[in-house]
Amino acid sequence: MPSEKRARQKAARRQKKAAQARRARRRKVLRNSGVVVVLGAVVIALVLVTTRHGPSTSTVSTGTSTAAEQAAANKAAVAAGCPSSASARVNTMSFSSPPALAIDTSKRYSATVKTTAGTFTITLLAKTAPNTVNSFVFLAKKGYFHCVIFHRVVKGFVDQTGDPTGTGTGGPGYHFANENIPTSYASGDVAMANSGGTDTNGSQFFIVVPGGATQLDGDLKTGGGYSLFGKVTSGMSVAEKINAEGSSSSTGKPAVTQRVLSVTVHAS
Repeated sequence: MPSEKRARQKAARRQKKAAQARRARRRKVLRNSGVVVVLGAVVIALVLVTTRHGPSTSTVSTGTSTAAEQAAANKAAVAAGCPSSASARVNTMSFSSPPALAIDTSKRYSATVKTTAGTFTITLLAKTAPNTVNSFVFLAKKGYFHCVIFHRVVKGFVDQTGDPTGTGTGGPGYHFANENIPTSYASGDVAMANSGGTDTNGSQFFIVVPGGATQLDGDLKTGGGYSLFGKVTSGMSVAEKINAEGSSSSTGKPAVTQRVLSVTVHAS
């Protein structure tokens, strides 16, 4: 049977070996972590280099393209008699009340909308939205929409225009009631924007682009809705071009500001 001293020495040796083993394990763990950190740093560095290179090239290209598109839009606007600045107010027309009904609802109405991005045609729904169409026709004949910008263009949602101040807060001086609120919207629909409440229609209107109907239908489910008064029946690609130059933000400040040059109404 070993002596007490020898037992203590043997126990001390076991403890020393155990401590050495623990230190060895810790060193191994730290070495593995170091490899991971180094590899991670390398990966991050590669990602940063790639990311910095990619957007840098893309941004320059996009910026140049946007500037050229804006210059072309401004040139077309000035040639049509609009202010050189897209942010300038284009008219100060104001009316004390909605116009008296002057359209003939038995006739078919359409509007040719010429813009700095191209021309599209709206078939107006005179029978189902007579007061809205009447107001739109009245303002168009007054030249109210001449040079008005598309001030709110939300990608995959809507192209909005009709405000001569270009701020999104302007209007003709009057409001009128909602009518022809649909059960759902579709791409190409033309409807009235409002001032945030029921029966607050004025001069601002929007075109629904592909993808936008779903969001508007969501408003319908919560009691909201916008007076539907027309449908783009030709030139929808122009509305889509304007939308492509818009913004992903809900404020919709477009990258390229396009303008309405004229709205010509036809009746048959």
